[in-house]
Amino acid sequence: METQSTWLARPQEHLGTAGLIVLLVGTSMLMPLSLDMYTPAVPHMAEHLSTTTAMVNLTLVGYNFFFAVGLLIFGPLSDRRGRRPVLLGGLAFYVAGSLACALAPSIEVLVVARIVQSLGAGAADAMTNAVVKDAFMEGKRQLAISFIQLMFIIGPVIAPIVGAWIVIALDWWATFWILTAAGVLFSFLALAFEESLPVSERYVSSEKGETARQFAAVLRVPAFTLPLLVLTLPNFGFMAYVSVASFICESYFGLSELAYGMYYAIVTFVTVLGPFAWEFASRHMEARTFITAKIGAAVAAGAALLVFGHLAPWLFCAAFAVFAIVEASLRPLSTNILLSKFRDAGGTTASAINFTSTVHGSLGMLLVGALGTDYVSALGWTILGSMIVAALGWQAVLCRYPHTAEIRAWDE
Repeated sequence: METQSTWLARPQEHLGTAGLIVLLVGTSMLMPLSLDMYTPAVPHMAEHLSTTTAMVNLTLVGYNFFFAVGLLIFGPLSDRRGRRPVLLGGLAFYVAGSLACALAPSIEVLVVARIVQSLGAGAADAMTNAVVKDAFMEGKRQLAISFIQLMFIIGPVIAPIVGAWIVIALDWWATFWILTAAGVLFSFLALAFEESLPVSERYVSSEKGETARQFAAVLRVPAFTLPLLVLTLPNFGFMAYVSVASFICESYFGLSELAYGMYYAIVTFVTVLGPFAWEFASRHMEARTFITAKIGAAVAAGAALLVFGHLAPWLFCAAFAVFAIVEASLRPLSTNILLSKFRDAGGTTASAINFTSTVHGSLGMLLVGALGTDYVSALGWTILGSMIVAALGWQAVLCRYPHTAEIRAWDE
């Protein structure tokens, strides 16, 4: 029977291995749940709040962008102050923002409340990868990341269905009461979390602008930055889908909120095996080959959306599901590769990964909305274009840094 000493380099007396994983799963799920639970109501919220569709979409795009800002700020801060205070502070922000969303009387208040909520979710999410790097044995780290990513996917499977039921039975604001309760629950769990970054290992500096210097030290290494830009590109298309899926299903195909939730859940459910794809494939191929093949499959999925996506909702969902599986299978492997490039500065590295991925997602949400009201074609072109760029970028990275896909520091 495996014990804490088998899994954890920094044991958790109160949480244990299972409790720590539950906490990390919970904090990583706050971001997708906060996006997915109320998306069934998005096409109708403009009328409810006497505003425009563009303003309602701002609650999605703004949330995603400021989530990235939270990652950017709080990851480096945790390298200096420790993981526990940043985690607890982030959860406090999240609870306050969620409560303000539930009580928002206007779209303007809702947008601001979503920003507060997203900053808190960003702080909590930044701690997930950082704590994994701190606390887990190197041999167990990939498995821990894969399991957390699996749970990260399962949450959004049920979120839109539950959200649709809530919207039908009550209204969109009720989803935020549930998110408030989730934030409170994980806050209590976080109180039992023991610091995973000892004072002796923290980044110490009294100089102003140290956060910027920490990021500069990481991002000025092209052997890290170039793969970072390429390997986080799949989120460009994925978040574009999140922003327009409800419009496609409800407005274009004429589905109900519940039917949309079911389609969304089915697409998400088939990606559950994605995070474990590399665990199986690693017995038969190198990481660089696996990544190359998956990016090629994503290009094909974008083309399939353009050809078949207009014909029926199930064809649209099937084509996107191929892309979603690719994105889910690449994410844990890419994260582990990128985290391994630096021996220290785990919080800064984790924040750089999550920040870049989230910025790509925000840009995808903006682009798909700017390409016109034919959201099926807009999504197809967004995925196809971004993954062609990823394919070309990945080949360029491999030509310049042949050992990029190996789990080792960049200067080894």
